[in-house]
Amino acid sequence: MEKENFSPKEVLSMTLANGVNKTKLKTRAQFFLGVLAGMYIALGGVSSTIVNNLGKGFNPQITKILVGLTFTIGIVAVVVGGAELFTGNILMFGATLDKRTKLGNLLYNWLKVYLYNFIGALLIVAIVFYSNILSDGTKELFVNIYNAKTSQGFLELFVKGIGCNILVCLSVWLATASKEIIAKVFASAFPVAIFIICGFEHCVANMFYLPIAMMISGTCDILAVLHNLVPVTLGNIVGGMILITFYYYAYKE
Repeated sequence: MEKENFSPKEVLSMTLANGVNKTKLKTRAQFFLGVLAGMYIALGGVSSTIVNNLGKGFNPQITKILVGLTFTIGIVAVVVGGAELFTGNILMFGATLDKRTKLGNLLYNWLKVYLYNFIGALLIVAIVFYSNILSDGTKELFVNIYNAKTSQGFLELFVKGIGCNILVCLSVWLATASKEIIAKVFASAFPVAIFIICGFEHCVANMFYLPIAMMISGTCDILAVLHNLVPVTLGNIVGGMILITFYYYAYKE
């Protein structure tokens, strides 16, 4: 009888092979898939913020859960539809641990995908802003999110980034273990919903949240963006590396 899911050892083997394949992906494919991933995460950001605004006056705990669940459209689209997401690609570190890829190739992949994700997120920023789909309440909420994200300290943002990408990489790991599409949807969605509910920080999501708020408020503070993105990105890298390193040494023969 065929197994319904892949074992953790099999998932590790697939993840290591994927890490090698991602370094060999053609630039054209990497660009379009990277832009798509940034778009998907940004769409999760805008839809969940609209839901958050619609939930004003309702039970705040239920609204928070609904916001988290709505945001998961981004990661589901990435893992089921296929796209190159920077935070998910931190799992490629396993192939470097296994000496299948060079550190330079790994870092070059991360850099390119990070930039392509940013382009995708900014594309959705432009679409959302110029389509005028946001209510005044949602616009105010975006500005409040911006203020919260840019007023926290380096250590707090860094640690929130770690927590976030442990869950995002777990999402990718569980989706890899699943054979059926419906299983991939649920397996990838719930860890990401948890990171939203917990208030952790995701660098690609912030590539959308911060610029859209600046467009709304008519400001442009690059230092404030860097104040958030630098520690969050570093934390995301560490979080993903923790997950894949633990799995690698647990299951590698």
